Amino acid sequence: MPSVLSVKRFWFTNFFVLSLFLILAYQCVQLTLIRRQALLELANRQHLLSVDIPSLRGQILDRKGKELAANLKVPSLYAVPRLIESGEREQLAAQLHKVLNLDQAFILDRISREKSFVWLKRRAGLEEAKKIKKWRHPAFGVLEEYRRFYPQSDLLAQVLGFTNIDNRGIEGIELLLNKVLQGAAGKRYTKRDALGREIKAFEIKQFPAVNGSHVTLTIDQYVQYLTERALDRAFRQWKAKGAFAVVMEAQTGRILAIANRPTFNLNAYETSNADSRRNRAVADMYEPGSVFKIVAASAALNEGVATPTTIFDCENGAYHYGFSHALHDVHPYGKLSFADVLVKSSNIGTVKIAALLEPEVFHHYIEKFGFGRLTGIDLPGEAPGYVRPPKQWSKTSPYNIPVGQEILVTALQMTTAMAVIANGGKLVRPYVISEIQDLAGVPLRQKKPFVKDWVIRPEIAAAMREILVRVVEEGTGKKAQIKGIPVGGKTGTAQKVLPNGRGYSHSNFMSSFVGFAPAEKPLLAMTVVLDDPRPLYYGGTVAAPVFKEVAESVLLAAGYVPENAERLAEPIPALRNFQGSQPLFPRAESLAAKT
Repeated sequence: MPSVLSVKRFWFTNFFVLSLFLILAYQCVQLTLIRRQALLELANRQHLLSVDIPSLRGQILDRKGKELAANLKVPSLYAVPRLIESGEREQLAAQLHKVLNLDQAFILDRISREKSFVWLKRRAGLEEAKKIKKWRHPAFGVLEEYRRFYPQSDLLAQVLGFTNIDNRGIEGIELLLNKVLQGAAGKRYTKRDALGREIKAFEIKQFPAVNGSHVTLTIDQYVQYLTERALDRAFRQWKAKGAFAVVMEAQTGRILAIANRPTFNLNAYETSNADSRRNRAVADMYEPGSVFKIVAASAALNEGVATPTTIFDCENGAYHYGFSHALHDVHPYGKLSFADVLVKSSNIGTVKIAALLEPEVFHHYIEKFGFGRLTGIDLPGEAPGYVRPPKQWSKTSPYNIPVGQEILVTALQMTTAMAVIANGGKLVRPYVISEIQDLAGVPLRQKKPFVKDWVIRPEIAAAMREILVRVVEEGTGKKAQIKGIPVGGKTGTAQKVLPNGRGYSHSNFMSSFVGFAPAEKPLLAMTVVLDDPRPLYYGGTVAAPVFKEVAESVLLAAGYVPENAERLAEPIPALRNFQGSQPLFPRAESLAAKT
């Protein structure tokens, strides 16, 4: 019997088949046209791998090209969690705990993540890396990274700063010039398999990293070593809360050394505290005391209201002003010449010298010497100090400010102020960063000496130098004397302000010495400050010897060896950890030529 074809079934079948083809056609259009970009992006995320190529951080060098900050290749350990079966994770975590000395729970958490790469231990030890390699487990491997390394450990620590585990600058010059030192990371685009492993044979393209530039400082590694050695000895001997020093080329403003105590190991910064990392020489403000007397004296001579021979009555040690105030000298003096006022550090004589100037004129000179404003040094964290304008002076201000009270300064400001006298009257801008070079040694940026202002006339500066040489030879700075080489300077012993801000302590002091050397043609200006030394606290006793030790060694290295000089009891020690030969401070002739 012939089959009967149902018309309804025929059209239903045709409609079904046609619909199926339409659906398939729509899906093809959707996949190839509508969702093409989204699907390509999904595929790229699944199969394409972007690998960062880290750049090599630039070196930081001293003025002689000696390394202060370099790079060290170290192993880092990683895992591929997707290659680890869930049943073996706890066992592997226990084994890794013994090998890497890491918390077992931490390891288990890392290897249990749904990722194709996790770090287990950055900057691991060589023995740990060897054990992982011998293990030969496909889920664990070793990559070599670069970490920052400081060959001299704690030398110049507060100035250099340090980097974190990703080699980004955190403090100091490492932070200030992070972009310059870091360079630019590269990229490598390749493919990976279903388990997330890189297929190096399928590399698509690569953009190489641009390594960081090298930074050359004005710091002299040898001078820095001498300064830190001498400062550390005084810091420990006098049980001070802190100590800091600055050594600067008087003519140019180039900083040769900045030392701070307490300090820390740059290669183990994680164990340090904020107090030891502070660059006190730049960031700490303090009342300077008698070292500030050079400002009033220089201003009076420059204005012509006094001469080095002008006589002042020092009131036998007690000068009463107002109804209830009195100014005292440590030792009673009668009539003293202008020069002797500084030599003997008479507070009363200094106040009377400053009284010859109008308050506005005196304040003008304070600012011209660089106080109350930033010096402009290329270091982070500089404090501006504090100077009140005459309109805000109290009745006691004319008697306190000339002797270094009611004013806040930094050691760097005091150094630049003494350099004004040492270099013939000009205020120079201090700087630490000398040059930035690319990898080929081509200078990208250079800094030159800069004169910010002329403060006093050259003949006035010369007269002040003669007086300050007498301070060292006859007065309060005798312990700064260098046999056969005349030097000049000023001592300071400032009472610290009481915690409640009312009055001054009679047992806590900031002790300092600010000087220059050699006297006939100064090369160096140097400030030494000790915070609350004990049991002795006079600046001439605790700070001046630090200046002597550093200046003597530096000048001897520069060729200043007088014919009648006696041989040193102890030779200058060789710097065993320093690269290359022992660096020498530039000779006087070459240094003068640079200016």
